[in-house]
Amino acid sequence: MYLKKTNSKFVWLIDLDDTLFFSGGKVMSTINSRMTSFIQSELSIGFEEANILRVEYWKRYGTTARGMQERHGVSFQPFLSFSHHLPCFEHYIKFKPYVGRILGSLIGKKYVVTNSPKNYAVEVLKKNGLQKYFDEICALEGMWINSQLRCKPARLLWQRILDKTGAKKNHHILVDDTLANLRTAKNMGFKTVWMREYFNKGPVHTKQISNRPRYVDFMVSTIKDLVRVSGKIY
Repeated sequence: MYLKKTNSKFVWLIDLDDTLFFSGGKVMSTINSRMTSFIQSELSIGFEEANILRVEYWKRYGTTARGMQERHGVSFQPFLSFSHHLPCFEHYIKFKPYVGRILGSLIGKKYVVTNSPKNYAVEVLKKNGLQKYFDEICALEGMWINSQLRCKPARLLWQRILDKTGAKKNHHILVDDTLANLRTAKNMGFKTVWMREYFNKGPVHTKQISNRPRYVDFMVSTIKDLVRVSGKIY
């Protein structure tokens, strides 16, 4: 992780998939299918069994890649290179036209924090003209701590980010669609924003509760609402 010390008072930590754009359609279904195929081949098991493991590891470890690494000793780089290989993905990843304007209006440093590989995050942002709004991308490759992969929602990841930025705990603002990530970030002392724009789209979101949990400071239904939230934080 290459985050730098910052003199900025506020640090925005913003998720990528299903926060900045909807990934639950063709994007995620393609990635999930390729993950399952990799697991099937690597472990010499049936497709259905591999699919069950994919979901189980995602729930238990935060990413399927970490589960494969810890349970089977599979190097995460080949796994991610295969699963996130999406030729011409720019044709079906679409950001709302106002996302850049909203990001540009937020005061403070802005970091993408994603459990996806960095090359995927860079390409997604670059193809949509949004990379310029972020100071850094904190992706899966940079989440190794003490020789172990510690991705969201690991508390150790938030501590590492806190140590790197040097900003106060309650001046870190996590914007994420996944409640497990928000819970551990709040326990660390961060401000938390639950992005619900794509809450009712896809199986992951429909299983999450609909009321605001105590560890969520703000609930927003669109990225436009971050302007309102920022006015209450600054």
